Amino acid sequence: MAVSVSVTMTRVSEDGSESPVDGELAAALAGPAERFSEMIAWAAQDAAGADHGEREKVIGEAGRELQRQLLEATFTIDSAREERVTQVTSAAGIRHGSVEKGHDRGVASVFGPVRATRLAYRNRREASLYPADARWMLPDDPYTLGMRALAARHLAGGGYGQAQELIRDQTGVTVGRAQLAGLAADLAAWTGDFYEERARGADAPPGDVIMMQADGKGIALRPEHRKNGGTDAAHPGIKKMAEIVAVAGFTPAPREPEDIAAPPARRSAHPGPVARDKWVSASITEDIPAVIGRAFDEADRRDPHRTRQRVFLVDGNRQQITAIGGHASQRGLKVPVLIDFIHVSGYLGKAASALHPGDPVLAGQWADGQRLRVLHGRAKAVAATLASVAAKARANPRTRHLDLADVDKAVTYLDNNREHMRYDKALASGWPIATGLIEGSCRYVIEDRFGITGARWSPDGAEDILKIRAVVVNDDLDDYMSYYKERYLQERHLARYDPASIPDLGLTA
Repeated sequence: MAVSVSVTMTRVSEDGSESPVDGELAAALAGPAERFSEMIAWAAQDAAGADHGEREKVIGEAGRELQRQLLEATFTIDSAREERVTQVTSAAGIRHGSVEKGHDRGVASVFGPVRATRLAYRNRREASLYPADARWMLPDDPYTLGMRALAARHLAGGGYGQAQELIRDQTGVTVGRAQLAGLAADLAAWTGDFYEERARGADAPPGDVIMMQADGKGIALRPEHRKNGGTDAAHPGIKKMAEIVAVAGFTPAPREPEDIAAPPARRSAHPGPVARDKWVSASITEDIPAVIGRAFDEADRRDPHRTRQRVFLVDGNRQQITAIGGHASQRGLKVPVLIDFIHVSGYLGKAASALHPGDPVLAGQWADGQRLRVLHGRAKAVAATLASVAAKARANPRTRHLDLADVDKAVTYLDNNREHMRYDKALASGWPIATGLIEGSCRYVIEDRFGITGARWSPDGAEDILKIRAVVVNDDLDDYMSYYKERYLQERHLARYDPASIPDLGLTA
């Protein structure tokens, strides 16, 4: 038995009376109504012979086509109702008095490609003006705001090829690699301004501390962007360091040094502070001081009156430490800088292995003892111990053959950074002493995206993706797209018109 479904569209008046929909409205909605009727009829009759996977496929494809037709119908209705504006004047003061109907353009939407027709206001001295494009908030290229947000999410999560496939599967639109790169540059353009203008963390808990962290990670460059053109085999310059900063808030959780060096049960009983409201930023084109400055700016947005304690964790990079001191001084702040204890622990572990080769148990016990001393704030004493032990080993005929380079490195590292190893005071204050937040950010923001096998980048291309990925990681994409929409309207659309004529166009300045 065949099933037939029809959709009747009526216009309901205020008094409850109904009348048929006709004219341009009926014509524009005829296609979507027919598509909807076909879907209902299929569900009532043909779906019975399909398994659930086949049903999902049919409904998904037909549903997307229905959505595409509905979107196109809205443009068709608006086009039929568009009224001619008496006077349209460009930003240069030139009147566009000639009006032509039927100017058609393609639009690539999240539902698929559609067409939009609008009035063109012409003057032979300038390019035509299309007020409807501004009212509809259509970008100059074919890609809608929804497509832009989709591109941002997929470009942040994977390579260009993967993003192309996902967008095509989801929308039916194929976006070329060059077009994706252009969208990335366009989307990244206002991320800095977005964060500059954004207020955060106004209702932080009492006693909350702001933690800032910094690190660097190499990104492989294309040959033409490498040092020496990538031709020097000894110094190929394949990678360039991307600087990354992270900011978070936490409630202090005081601990003792023995809690850090304790068995798992004791460490679980005395957990460290937990980061919340995480925010990251990264750049491959800006220098270290500039990126460090972003962390301070974010802290100021969270704490504009600068009443909260701030702590900065790094891995020992002297340029970072110098930049932190400079920014703190400029703002009149005292910001304790701590060296990541995991890095310190690694130096001590290698030194212990060099002093006790072939005996990992003894080396581990010896290293644990020195780590505990460092946690008690005695980094200078540990450096002296290592130097003394190394000197005795070199003087002893039975041990002078040992390679003690790792011991010397540990001594230098401890001596150079001991002022940033006051872990006893940091633990008593309830601060973190490891850069887990930034290490995780490096992996997620940089390594997972830019470490794709065979991927090579230009600095500008990498910078665009870093900015977009940071917005996505910060869970700010929806807010950023709202900000982007407003900026695009102001700077790409309204900027084309004489400000005095904007209200007459049905636009809002």
